Amino acid sequence: MIRELGPVVLIPAAWTLTFLTAVYPGVDTYWIEHMHYFMILFLAGFTVTSWRQMDRAVLSTWRWVIAIGLVPTVAGAVSFSFDTFDGVLAGFALLYWLVAPGIAAHYTSDRMAGYGTQYRAVGYAGVTAGLLYSLGILLGSDPFRVLGIATALVSQTYAMVVAARLDGTI
Repeated sequence: MIRELGPVVLIPAAWTLTFLTAVYPGVDTYWIEHMHYFMILFLAGFTVTSWRQMDRAVLSTWRWVIAIGLVPTVAGAVSFSFDTFDGVLAGFALLYWLVAPGIAAHYTSDRMAGYGTQYRAVGYAGVTAGLLYSLGILLGSDPFRVLGIATALVSQTYAMVVAARLDGTI
């Protein structure tokens, strides 16, 4: 049950916390740092326990997104412990999770039983989220950063809810 419903709850929770941290920079980073530790454990556990069950075309794409995602998530966690390159490590983690799910959604969209157009839109939204956030960093613009995170929150939550419905989880 945790494997099935976990992503539906954890993805919007993670982006909401990231959004709040970006909107209210005074929010204690303790929470987002510990979210990284939790996500490392969750992603590793999910990968190990679900690897064999995720062997079909769409799921095999997502298992690679999750497994590879451990690297940037660890980088994000490490960013809280070092002053040198902390922005690079955090940026790597954030950009991966902004863009990779969108790329995977676009890649798998033709196999999403009636949701192909929507999943392609999620794919475009993922790339857009990464571009908006990057533009926000380059321009020093909080509204662009916030819009990038909000785009990821909405599009990825939608994708998880659709996937859970197609799977019969919800």
